[in-house]
Amino acid sequence: MAEVPKRIIEQTSDGYREDNVPREIKEVILERLSLSDRIRMRIVCKYWGAIALQKHIPITPQIPWLTIPHSSNSKELSFLDMSAGKIQKLKLPRRLQGMVCCGSSKGWLFMAKNCPSLLSHKLANTIPRLEHVLFQWPTPESDIFMFNPISGEVHQLPSLFTIPCYQQFLEEEGKEHSVSCFISRIQLSSSDVSECIVAAAFDDDDPDSTMVAICRPGNKQWSNFTAKTQDKNFKFTEFLFNKRTVYAISSVQHMESYTLELGGYEVNLKLIPDLHIEAEDVAPVIRLMTNDFVLVSNPFSYLYLVESTRGELLLIKRLYDQLESPSLLYMKTTSFYVFKMDPNTGRWQRLYDIDDEVLFISRGGSLSLSAKDFVGVEGNCIYFTEDIDYCEHQCLIVSRECGVFCLRDQQIKRSFPSFNLPILSRMCWFTPSL
Repeated sequence: MAEVPKRIIEQTSDGYREDNVPREIKEVILERLSLSDRIRMRIVCKYWGAIALQKHIPITPQIPWLTIPHSSNSKELSFLDMSAGKIQKLKLPRRLQGMVCCGSSKGWLFMAKNCPSLLSHKLANTIPRLEHVLFQWPTPESDIFMFNPISGEVHQLPSLFTIPCYQQFLEEEGKEHSVSCFISRIQLSSSDVSECIVAAAFDDDDPDSTMVAICRPGNKQWSNFTAKTQDKNFKFTEFLFNKRTVYAISSVQHMESYTLELGGYEVNLKLIPDLHIEAEDVAPVIRLMTNDFVLVSNPFSYLYLVESTRGELLLIKRLYDQLESPSLLYMKTTSFYVFKMDPNTGRWQRLYDIDDEVLFISRGGSLSLSAKDFVGVEGNCIYFTEDIDYCEHQCLIVSRECGVFCLRDQQIKRSFPSFNLPILSRMCWFTPSL
């Protein structure tokens, strides 16, 4: 056996050290490791750990991690790393402990603090007051942050109380006030914090419009969308934020474009006509009815917008069966349709095959990859998560609504771990980055 040069590896009283390995060699080695290996390298050896997660060293292409639901008192986040076949656990900074995950976008997680009902908060803080004195109840904090669990970087976003409909949401009686139920969608225009804009859609319980607001990290308040060209309400069912353009599925008849302002910044808004499929494809059908249970096929669907690896705008329609009884509500995923948008007309063309594309969809954030870039990943598939908000249903049931849909044979494989419902944190696909 060849002798290991002493100048490369030296033995000390507390073990081995490799601090004499030239930095250039270390960086070449790190470039060939997966991000999971680099995280472990940081833990195992302090000398390698000093450079293992530095941003200037490129990382190999990474399959998204699946965020696993966590309780509000958790001090760490857990992720399913499919490439390594392991659960990755990363610590939460102290200031984020007690918060829940509301979504993911471009390598960042959105963490927010659950607020109690304002009605119960007021009762808990009741103090004597004079009738003629104007009294304002103390308002609970409502923090929301951008968080990179790999680098540990944290950036605060404006309080949700600067969203007009948030206080109304908290004042509704008989509603579980999970912040993940209030934030319908939240996305970044860019992964670069210095130039990114955050866009979010909020549940305002208005059937005619959707509250959509934008901000930048460090801003004091959210800014509502206001169109320069025409004053009208927009009802968004889904949107995709890419660079400075928001693509939104709406009830318009034709594709419309607007320019939106945010403190001197302009964002393009493109409204795309809502998707219409033949009635026989999606019409609700009652399959089973007994004294206690009703099973309905296609009672409703979810829409997801994803940009393909080729730059095409794809829309995925997710269909459900609904099982309901006086004490139970469960939505079972049954099928998916995929459509491609004509960029000139906004019309949708159904696709029965997406070649080597792999789509990862969730209400917390969606993305696409090419199966050619990863070993052991099958193309022409859709990876999906549990996306139904069971906020108002307190019965404890087990969900199996995470899986893989194959367009080739129209089959669903439910190969992911099951978990208990309802959940307060949102499941989403997280792309680890430095």
